[in-house]
Amino acid sequence: MASSSETAGPVDPGDGEREIVPRQASPSTHFMFRHRVFTLKGCHFSLSPASDEPMFNLQMGDLRGSITLPALASEFGIGPETEDGRLLGIVARSLRFVRQIRPGDSIPSEILDGTSSWSVGPHHETVAIARLSYNLIENGAPGLFEANEFAILERMAHDAATKARVSDALVAIARRSGQKSQTRDSVFEQLERVARELAYIEALRERHEKIRMIERKIGEAAKLYRRDRALFEEVQRIQALLKAPLGEFPAILQMAFAQMADMRDVLGNVQQQLQFIRTMRDELHVRFMRWEDMIQLWDPVPPERGETLERTLRATYRFLARYFPQRSEWTLTISKG
Repeated sequence: MASSSETAGPVDPGDGEREIVPRQASPSTHFMFRHRVFTLKGCHFSLSPASDEPMFNLQMGDLRGSITLPALASEFGIGPETEDGRLLGIVARSLRFVRQIRPGDSIPSEILDGTSSWSVGPHHETVAIARLSYNLIENGAPGLFEANEFAILERMAHDAATKARVSDALVAIARRSGQKSQTRDSVFEQLERVARELAYIEALRERHEKIRMIERKIGEAAKLYRRDRALFEEVQRIQALLKAPLGEFPAILQMAFAQMADMRDVLGNVQQQLQFIRTMRDELHVRFMRWEDMIQLWDPVPPERGETLERTLRATYRFLARYFPQRSEWTLTISKG
């Protein structure tokens, strides 16, 4: 097990500080490990910053260490057939959805039943219902509106004429179904089920705007440094690396929304559509999680030359070069002064 400063030998869990992990939860829904190593104070799982590999992290006094899950299992005799071994496998899958796991934490609901472990606001569900309603009354509707579509959809959600057209369309679908149990209300309940899941895609699309904020600020930095050839070229390199990740999000969002264009098909295969939406939701969520630190880093940065902006640009270059490298390699040389 390697620490930040040295390599440590086998660890006796009794040598470190212990913390009590509550036992009232079930290992079928929570990370309720049995081995004593998981009672060490402050121990947790996370992805390695260097390799993105799942790691077990612990601290004993001044010593901090990290160990891979296979090495952890081997070191402490945790076989794959044991309860702890099974939970370690779930940890590796769960770190796609959460950034850190501590013994006793609940298993992400994405793993348990496919639902989301994070929440959205009523605003997102309103927009999702409006989007589906628009697709319902406009045959062959496009997947996206223009830039201000959130405002357009919210207005539609409260428009009396739109509501009346949606009601008529729901009645028509119920009559065509050939099932006596199908009514306007039952069809609308199906639409609401889809909207509740689509609301997560709407929330993630809103999150995409935060990354566009980073793009805009980097564009402003290019203008600020346009008279400084060396710095301007470095900013241009960052912009070049930014193109790939910025292009991937709209493509996934377009795919998700385009799937909702034919509402007769959507309402005729609700369970299949819910699974599709959840797959898109998880794909987007995992990708956006990678950007959380960058969003927080850029949010307070003022649009002015100086150490703060240049330090942020250097960090952004390192982030982009690691996760979205191009074939040509560049070295960032923005000065610290």
